[in-house]
Amino acid sequence: MPQKAYVRATRPALIGGLIAVAAFFVIGLVFLALLVREGAGIGVIFMIFWLFVVALMAGGLIRNLRHYDKDAAGSVAEEIVLPDGVSLPGAAKSGIDFDVKLRKLEGLKNEGLISEDEYKKKRAEIMDRKW
Repeated sequence: MPQKAYVRATRPALIGGLIAVAAFFVIGLVFLALLVREGAGIGVIFMIFWLFVVALMAGGLIRNLRHYDKDAAGSVAEEIVLPDGVSLPGAAKSGIDFDVKLRKLEGLKNEGLISEDEYKKKRAEIMDRKW
C-alpha cells in the first residue's frame, strides 16, 4: 500500500506570504488613487480586480495561519504518494514501513535476486525490530 505525505507551507512561509500580500495591497491602493485622479477608467477597474484578488490571497493565508496547529489536513497544499521504499521521517519508529520492507524482500526472493537463506535471514532482522 503506497504511503501518502501531505505538503503544506511552514508558519514562517505563511507569515512571509502575508507580508508580501500586504505590500501588494498597499501598492494596489497607491496605483488605484493615481488612476482615479487621472480618470483612467479601465485602469481603475483593473486595480479594483487586483485588490480583490490580493484580498482573497490574504484571506487564504490568514485562514491557514489561524488553523495551522488545529487543522493540519485543512491547511494542506498538496497530497503526494511516496514511491515504494521511501519512508517518512520517524516511520521506522512507528512501524509504518516494516510492511513495505517485507513486501520488497518478498519481491526480491520471487525474482531470484536473493536466496531462500538470505530471505529468511533478512526477514528475521526486519521482524526483530521494534514496531
